[in-house]
Amino acid sequence: MKKLPPFALLAIFFLMLDPASSYAKTLKVCTVEIPGGMTKDKEGPQPLLKFYQQTIEIVQKKTGYEFELSFAPALRCQNLFFKKEIDIIWPFIITDEIERIRELGYSFLPVYSMPIIMGGYYIFTKQEDPVAHHIKDLEGKTAVSARGYGVPLEYEDNAQITKSITNGNEQIPKMILGNRVDAGIIQTGWVPTLERQGLLEGLHHGEVIDFWGGSFTFQPDEEGIALSNLFSNAILKLVTQGVYKELMTDAPYYIPDY
Repeated sequence: MKKLPPFALLAIFFLMLDPASSYAKTLKVCTVEIPGGMTKDKEGPQPLLKFYQQTIEIVQKKTGYEFELSFAPALRCQNLFFKKEIDIIWPFIITDEIERIRELGYSFLPVYSMPIIMGGYYIFTKQEDPVAHHIKDLEGKTAVSARGYGVPLEYEDNAQITKSITNGNEQIPKMILGNRVDAGIIQTGWVPTLERQGLLEGLHHGEVIDFWGGSFTFQPDEEGIALSNLFSNAILKLVTQGVYKELMTDAPYYIPDY
């Protein structure tokens, strides 16, 4: 029997995902609440949620699948994903290094769609203190980050920094201004919300460090790889139609300049 080329096998798999031949399957999606972008109660601006809904609509038409969205803290989404109790997490990029995955106690690398948001971290300090531009600037000092929102690997591995963790990003400025720590690590996506709340008054920061991109994240199996391609194509469709830029302009993250 003649062996089919790889592209033919992929074409067959996509045909199998066609609504006419697929069954009513539900995939579980886990995400975090992002003020100014996506919240469980749908209060305030919802650009990320609207983008998610439009992307899902395109993928549903191709696959016939249903997608069940739930909100949870970032670390819980991550753990559920690696326990394979969740099919998709978004908008996440955990890491693309297997060594980093193993350090976190996981055994495999996820599969990603094309990036939809971009971000990084700021090091915040009091205005009367020097601006911290690099992780090394924190050596010999105390610093705090929010649980479940990640930190730069260089920070995590630096034993010369005394580290603290709090349950929410809104607590970080209060701890700095209250002289409980010298500095705080905050994801760029949270800065607009904290500024609106007036929590960053009296603080300053250096340049963005540890830049990263976020996207839909899938299990590294045959279905996950096919879905990553479908989601990337759906995103490209929204980009070419101008929908992506229109929706994401006010999202609380940098967006790729597509």
